[in-house]
Amino acid sequence: MNLPKSILCCFGSAFLLVIAYPQIEYWPLAWVALVPLLFALDGKTFRQAWGGGFLFGFLFFFATVGWLMYVTVPGAVLLVAYLALYTAFFARGFVYFQKFPVISRVFVLSSLWTVLEFIRAHLFTGFGWVMLGHSQYKNLLLIQIADITGVYGVSFLVVLVNLVVFETLRAVFKKEEGVFGKLWRLQMITVGLLSASLVYGVWIFSRGSSSTMVRVAVVQPNIPQKIKWDERYMSFIIRQTLDLTDTAAQDHPDIILWPETSLPGVLSEHPSYFKQIQLKARHLKIPIVMGTIIEDHHHYYNSAVFIDSDGTMRGKYHKIHLVPFGEFLPLRFLLGWINRFVPLEDFTSGTEYTLFPVGNWAHRFGVLICFEDTLDDLWRNFTKAGGEFFMNMTNDAWFMDTKAPFLHLQAAVFECVQNKRSLVRAANTGVSGFVDSLGRIIALAHDPTGKKTFVRATASADIPLEHRETFYTKYASFFTTLCFACILWALAVARKRYA
Repeated sequence: MNLPKSILCCFGSAFLLVIAYPQIEYWPLAWVALVPLLFALDGKTFRQAWGGGFLFGFLFFFATVGWLMYVTVPGAVLLVAYLALYTAFFARGFVYFQKFPVISRVFVLSSLWTVLEFIRAHLFTGFGWVMLGHSQYKNLLLIQIADITGVYGVSFLVVLVNLVVFETLRAVFKKEEGVFGKLWRLQMITVGLLSASLVYGVWIFSRGSSSTMVRVAVVQPNIPQKIKWDERYMSFIIRQTLDLTDTAAQDHPDIILWPETSLPGVLSEHPSYFKQIQLKARHLKIPIVMGTIIEDHHHYYNSAVFIDSDGTMRGKYHKIHLVPFGEFLPLRFLLGWINRFVPLEDFTSGTEYTLFPVGNWAHRFGVLICFEDTLDDLWRNFTKAGGEFFMNMTNDAWFMDTKAPFLHLQAAVFECVQNKRSLVRAANTGVSGFVDSLGRIIALAHDPTGKKTFVRATASADIPLEHRETFYTKYASFFTTLCFACILWALAVARKRYA
């Protein structure tokens, strides 16, 4: 394939894959979206494949996470370029393993994509959004395997199908003799894996969820980012959130959840506003979980505060996983010069997996702040500590009215499935709502037109409380370790073969 056609195929794959994600969300396209890219890489040199993989990755990630430009244009471009390196590595691997027999080649390349996603989710504090498997978050039966493999198992299957489709089409177009028997076996293996995954999903759904419920309400105040930290507007912000709390209380919830930093300031510096919130909880006789900043011995924490139905502050959780360049400056001894241009003070990370009570400690839940609801380790540790469901308070107003809040929700759905725990989300500007332990979106806050982001709204729902730990919660690295082992085996074989 000549260069113009190869470039066109890279554009085509990026376009098809973007459509599989929010907000269009035509998820079936993900199963064939990589096929044009694979044709573009076929027969290329390492250098050409690297360039094609990078181009595809840059286009795809720019279209899906380019909303970071609302925060920082240089940072967004650098992040997109960094993420594109992972697809470039996959493209190079595609060429490197091209001489393997078709069945082993397909499984090695599926493992390679999976391993690269795992590394991306963990290296340099990790960026685990827009995984290939995330595109399937509405494919509820299939994604239940995530409680064994994590999202990585779903990504593996999607890449596998793309590769099988590519190998089949290539054999047909090139009229390759002697390969169709092997392809038939590969196709049957693939169909078997997909069927087994769906059967497992049916079995999981047949078990149902817990019959023990807690009713939770969320408020979405829709405070513009440009005024959120302006003290002149603090009274307005608190008043608007309290008014929405009155509306939410009409559904008689057991708990009401506010968004991240819903009291936008240091708690100890605004006692009068905190008093208003305490009085509201006491008046409604409903606990309120709110976000704010807490100062303790000259350390500042992004925190969640639990206010009981009698107005007493019963506990607080300090955010554990901070956002680099947002809540702290990494490698400050090297990058301290940045403060000359952008003042940035460091928050302090929390260290405790704090759980809050439902009904006099009969049941307990954890709170995840900002994008903590997309982080495997936090979910698993909170679950092991005894959390029976989770709340997420966040503020995605930084990214304006883009697909960012929906990508955030998409990633969080998988954490629910992986750990079989329900999630309640209160976002300042959306998406706010409820996801059960099977990944079903129960309800989302919206205005009368159905709009879910950048609107004032409340919502409430009954959330099941779960107790069992999944295989993934206990042994999260099992599947990715198998993929790593597959890559190591392939490298050892390739070294002998190419020596």
